[in-house]
Amino acid sequence: MGLSEKKVDVDIDGDGVPDLKISLKEIIIVVGGIISLVMTYTTLKNDIESNKKEIEIAKTLPPKESHSLIDQKILFLEQHIETEGKRLDKIEDKIYKR
Repeated sequence: MGLSEKKVDVDIDGDGVPDLKISLKEIIIVVGGIISLVMTYTTLKNDIESNKKEIEIAKTLPPKESHSLIDQKILFLEQHIETEGKRLDKIEDKIYKR
């Protein structure tokens, strides 16, 4: 029987009869679980605070435009340039009497 298998009798109500039998292995598991929960809680709390700060910063930034809106603007500008190019060709033809 190893150290981790040895049971400790715990008398909670003081009547002389053991109410709990706890091994060292169980105590280590419980303490490890509590430490894990505390670490997870603090990490999540820090992440939440960090996200709140990033959200406040993002609120002050201008909204991003979607790709479809940018594509529409590019198409409009390409058509506008083509139209102006044709108009410029007509003006050059009149100037140089082609």
